[in-house]
Amino acid sequence: MSNLPITIMHELAHYMAALLLGGKPIGFTLWPKRENGTWRLGSVTAKVTILSAAPTALAPLLWLLVAGVLMAGRAGLAGESLSMLCGIYVAAYMCAAASIPSWQDLKVAITHPLSLILWGAILVAADFVIG
Repeated sequence: MSNLPITIMHELAHYMAALLLGGKPIGFTLWPKRENGTWRLGSVTAKVTILSAAPTALAPLLWLLVAGVLMAGRAGLAGESLSMLCGIYVAAYMCAAASIPSWQDLKVAITHPLSLILWGAILVAADFVIG
């Protein structure tokens, strides 16, 4: 039960990425399941495309950006409140923990190299255009 909030954050990242990029999510579960001697805490099943495979698999990594923003702005957000500062640290920890990719996440990303190449090219082009 202690991992449930982090699992929800992690799986929602997969689900939202699949939904937004045309990956057609068809399954979502948070119910723990024992597989091959280990526990799978949640899963999202989606029909991935070249456009959606890599971002769907790696979507939880975006939680690292949220953790970074929280940590960078912690002084301004917390002000003089110690309890608010503690809450920011807890939220940043949860975001960082939710960003950790599972072996299945990495497997999906690696088995769709064209999607990785496509998104790598999009990021390079965006960096070139934006500067």
